[in-house]
Amino acid sequence: VPAFGYWLAEPRFLADSLTLSASAVSSQWFIYSQVKEFGALVFAATMNVRQVVSILVSYMKYHHPITVLQVFGLLAVFAALFCKSYLGMQQQTEKGEQQPLVSEKEEAGKAGTATADYRAADKA
Repeated sequence: VPAFGYWLAEPRFLADSLTLSASAVSSQWFIYSQVKEFGALVFAATMNVRQVVSILVSYMKYHHPITVLQVFGLLAVFAALFCKSYLGMQQQTEKGEQQPLVSEKEEAGKAGTATADYRAADKA
C-alpha cells in the first residue's frame, strides 16, 4: 500500500496527521458544547472574535504590511458582524425562552405512535 510506504519514509507525517486529527475532534467537541450550552448566537460571536484575532496574528507573524484602507475595511466588516451578534443576543434575552416547537406530550405521543406502527408492520 503506497500510503503506508510514505508513512514509513516520513515518520513526521504520522505525528502531524495525528495532531491535525486530534485538533479537529477537540474543536468539534468544543463547538458542539458551546452551541448546546449557550446557543448559536454566542457561537457566531465567538467565531467573529476568532476571525479578527486570526487576521491580526497573521499580519504580525508574517510581517505583512497593512494599509489604512484595510484597517477601515476590517473595522467596518467586523463591527457589522459584532453588531448583528449583539443585537441578536439582546433580542433573545428580551424575549425570554421561546415555546418549544414540539411539546413534551406531542413528543411522547409520537414515540408511542411510532412503536405502535412498528408493531403493526411486524404483524403484517
